[in-house]
Amino acid sequence: MMSMRKYILEGIGWVGAVFALLAFSLNSLNFISSQSFQYLGMQIFGCSLMALYAASKKAHASWVLNAIFLLIAVIALVRVYIVQS
Repeated sequence: MMSMRKYILEGIGWVGAVFALLAFSLNSLNFISSQSFQYLGMQIFGCSLMALYAASKKAHASWVLNAIFLLIAVIALVRVYIVQS
């Protein structure tokens, strides 16, 4: 049987995947802009959770990839909402 920690980590990974996929889908279908707070926020949240999950599984390529996507989303958020203000 899976321990409670494993269930929690699996849940974290799935929630992250749902947020990242939802952000991508809403942007691709032109419901939100790739520069919107909603899109960037969902990407930051989703990538954070997926990176955490991947790190817990010692899946180095996955957590590095998600950490890079996270960094890009944070930089974009700073550029759009702080630098341009």
